[in-house]
Amino acid sequence: MAFIPRGTLSTNAAPVLRSMIVANSITITEQDSVKLASGFVALGTTGALVFGHVVGLVTKEGVGLETTGIAGAAIGGFAGTYLTASDNQTVGMVKAMCDISKFSLYSGEESAAIGTTTGSNLAGYTQDLTDEDTLSESSAVATTGQYMGWGVDPLLATQAIVNIYESQVFGV
Repeated sequence: MAFIPRGTLSTNAAPVLRSMIVANSITITEQDSVKLASGFVALGTTGALVFGHVVGLVTKEGVGLETTGIAGAAIGGFAGTYLTASDNQTVGMVKAMCDISKFSLYSGEESAAIGTTTGSNLAGYTQDLTDEDTLSESSAVATTGQYMGWGVDPLLATQAIVNIYESQVFGV
């Protein structure tokens, strides 16, 4: 499950949108956590600075996608996930529109039951990613991590409210 947008810490600072070409041969989904790798959007990984969250996928001309990717999917089949071609960086140039703001709030899925590790359910603790769409519940610490926690999501009690803490754009 991808991150779910849940608001902002500042009505004047979020979202901040940036459009970048997606890396070759990856399956990317709206609301995935992403990083920049060699100048292209790649899926977020444990410990890497966070570029942002995908809010949309578009053609190189900025038009919404009509398919799910390179495998000959039918027109009209786009449902928020896209498989880029092996030459996307130079030919297809499908772009991810990303919210890069550190002020945007998200509901994040945990890799284990929230609260198992002290802090994963509390404000002021940080967590790293397990992968592009899941927080590592066991990584909760009071020092530093990719995401800052704000407690349990009141709309989905198995998830945590978080914002980007270790930003590739704005620093820590």
